[in-house]
Amino acid sequence: MRVLSVGHCTLDHIGLVEYFARDDEEVEMPTFSVQGGGAAATAAVALARWGASTRFIGKVGDDQRGERIERTLSDEGVATDHFVYDKGKISQVRFVLVEASSGDRHAYSTPGNVGSLQSEEVDSGLVDDHDLLIVDGVFPEVTTAMMKRARKSDIPVVLKADHDREALTECISHASVVVASEREASAFTGVGRLEGICEAFLERGPDVAIVTLGDEGAVALSRNEGFTRVGARSIKMVDPTGAADVFLGAVGLGVLQKWGLEKLIGFANAAAAVACTGPGGRSSIADRATLESEIAG
Repeated sequence: MRVLSVGHCTLDHIGLVEYFARDDEEVEMPTFSVQGGGAAATAAVALARWGASTRFIGKVGDDQRGERIERTLSDEGVATDHFVYDKGKISQVRFVLVEASSGDRHAYSTPGNVGSLQSEEVDSGLVDDHDLLIVDGVFPEVTTAMMKRARKSDIPVVLKADHDREALTECISHASVVVASEREASAFTGVGRLEGICEAFLERGPDVAIVTLGDEGAVALSRNEGFTRVGARSIKMVDPTGAADVFLGAVGLGVLQKWGLEKLIGFANAAAAVACTGPGGRSSIADRATLESEIAG
């Protein structure tokens, strides 16, 4: 299983507090974690832990933070040999504060001054050496070219659709599987009914559309299997940061394994749920055997 993942990467600083500070109050932060983030990057890490050979392409500055972002991937066994460093630039970072009493999140991010990934910085032919392409739509110019090449070679493409709608229009037409939150999917398609949202996606080209519903699970529509809805697993929520990214990686695994839609969504739901039981998306990625046994039971 060889996976190429292309898109956003960052460094997440995640703190858990009992309640958010008011005015000039100082509140103790009993849990604090620094880990890699970004949809395509976290999906690559999840797949690496589940036994896939993964490569990630993203862009950072050539500063210490950029080096640290790269290590959050390479230390997990993700190949970063085509990672792009923007000379003299400051890398991206995100800060997330989670209130334990309510589960509410405050997230703050900066892109630094790293430029967009350019087509001349990436060899689209890299796609040919992989069995799956995962993209998050952050760099549409680059990813669209890679998606086109993948589809011509019958390499499946999984797209997380949650960025600029105009740029996503062409990306979606070249995706095999599109994954989106209910809010983003409804805004993009202009449809409110879940099955109608999925149908609107399929009309644009994909073979499978998946819409995530948070603590209500997910729905999916396949040209071959019809409409499916799978409920979420009940958990004690700690932090949902990165859970959608783990879900994306799980969808990728299901596509590689050619699982039926119900098993694929069940596995992705379970993986995302476990990812919510600790701070950040990567600290609580469950092993594949555990997840498969849970959905089988």
